[in-house]
Amino acid sequence: MHACMHENENDHDQLDVARIFPKRGPKGWQLWTGSSLLIAYGFYQVGQTNLERNRQRYLERQTRYALAPVLQAEADRVYLEKELLNLKKEAEIMKNVDGWQVGKSPYNNNRFMPRAVDNFDTQCK
Repeated sequence: MHACMHENENDHDQLDVARIFPKRGPKGWQLWTGSSLLIAYGFYQVGQTNLERNRQRYLERQTRYALAPVLQAEADRVYLEKELLNLKKEAEIMKNVDGWQVGKSPYNNNRFMPRAVDNFDTQCK
């Protein structure tokens, strides 16, 4: 028999497991309650963030709606300037063509179709 082994198993001191490992952490209900509270708080924060984002998007939309007429008026002004320049160039180019009416639509209908107002210089290159 080995020297470290005892003939009688009762010679060993009993290990006091409760003394060595007094507690192994919180109880199950405490973990469940804490986790539930954290998850509920997280959902609350997500909801608050969504509300704030919706308010911000609403304000941005209102700003865009308020600016739209100003931007459209500016675009209309630019369109008219280009249209007048194009009509002048058209009159100059087509002055020798009999029966040509400057600015008249080449289509045989009464529907308004805005003309492309690109510069003639870029179209001719």
